[in-house]
Amino acid sequence: MRSKKIVRPLIIIVSNEDSISYVRGEKAKDIITEVLYALLQLIPQGYVTTYRELSSILGISPRYVGKLLSLNKSPIVIPCHRVVRSNGDVGGYTINEKIDIEFKIKLLILEGVKVKGNRIAKDRIVSLRQLIR
Repeated sequence: MRSKKIVRPLIIIVSNEDSISYVRGEKAKDIITEVLYALLQLIPQGYVTTYRELSSILGISPRYVGKLLSLNKSPIVIPCHRVVRSNGDVGGYTINEKIDIEFKIKLLILEGVKVKGNRIAKDRIVSLRQLIR
């Protein structure tokens, strides 16, 4: 089985018509992480969004979104538990450097998300694109 390589993004910042900056590496990762965490704050309690939705907004792969979320040091304050797979599956969850999907499900239920098995009810998946318009 071949492993998939996560490509680190290049961020292009246009500050005005005359100035374009390019950011790579850790600084790009930090900027994307900040924007990702800000987007998570927009997800209403009782709802979730998907890795695919976030990746589409940020211009990165869904796997990279998952990787960044797994590094979240404030998992309740930054509600990474509100991100699921595009097929409605709960997906992964890392807390205290351990995978704990059951804890993610408990948090979602506590917030009012309907979970059946490991799947989220479709009416609980929100489009962030519509929220930020």
